[in-house]
Amino acid sequence: MPKISIITPLYNGLKTLEETADSVFIQDFKDWEWIFFDDGSKDGTQELAKKYEKEFPGRIFYYEHSQNRNYGTAYTRNRAVEKSKGEIISFIDQDDIWFKNRLSSQLKLLDKSDDCAMIWGPCLYWYKEREFKQPVGYRGSGLRTGLYQPPEFIEIFLSDLRGTPLPGASLVKRKCFDAVKGYDESIKGSEDITLWLKLANVFTIYYEDEILVKYRRHQDSTLSVARGSGEMDKWDLDFYKWVINFLKRSSAKKNILYENEFAYYKCLKRIAEKQNYFGSRKELLRGLNAFPELKKKFMMDYLLDIVLPFDFATKISAKLRFDWFKNI
Repeated sequence: MPKISIITPLYNGLKTLEETADSVFIQDFKDWEWIFFDDGSKDGTQELAKKYEKEFPGRIFYYEHSQNRNYGTAYTRNRAVEKSKGEIISFIDQDDIWFKNRLSSQLKLLDKSDDCAMIWGPCLYWYKEREFKQPVGYRGSGLRTGLYQPPEFIEIFLSDLRGTPLPGASLVKRKCFDAVKGYDESIKGSEDITLWLKLANVFTIYYEDEILVKYRRHQDSTLSVARGSGEMDKWDLDFYKWVINFLKRSSAKKNILYENEFAYYKCLKRIAEKQNYFGSRKELLRGLNAFPELKKKFMMDYLLDIVLPFDFATKISAKLRFDWFKNI
């Protein structure tokens, strides 16, 4: 049985998968298996993954959904984990690059902490013409290396979603992954964040301030395409509704709940503003009617949005809520 199971969901990744694979093959830790699970690729990715399976029998395994269907990243990652055997789960996306000591460095620390569910570190955001360290910590203020007890990371993660762990920069103990029931398959685009929040609510997490992963940013990524099409706004709406319900059950500070309820309302506005004046206000009201609990809380904001441009109304309501009223 391998120590680590590497999980990679595949979707039209032919342009980058070979470079990603090379970074896995040069790892100085060798006790791993690699699970490829294709999510409906149409560009030749499947053939490349099958080639790797033939070259590394018993170490690399390829699976795909029946009838080449596309189910999304969360569903596909969960199915891949079910096929794996290692006690530690390590994710890598089809376009990311590991440094040579990525697995060995983090595994050494994780094995020292019996009560620790996962370890993660910052990635190097990697664009075509520039790169920079991922901002982490509360509102990007940085993090100290060490153990964080539940629910410390909930507030930290939700203060700036850019600073949440990247799958390729994290190791997770299988028993802890199973305990929180893995990825929430109803969420798209932010499925990683829901997993980290569930783990942070009940388990100790270790942060190591060392860059071991290059996270490729490009226009062909799933998130970039979703943002360009406007689909990401709908995904964000589902995500914030999930976060609101999660925070009600968690032990995190309740002021975080209100901030994320406001984020949900702003997301409703982003979707509504694509229509004309009257259509946008009607669409915003429809969204509030679908969430009666928030409709009552944000009726003042809605009234501001009726008489003012959305951007201006948002600035005024945020100022009232987070600057003026909190000092009364």
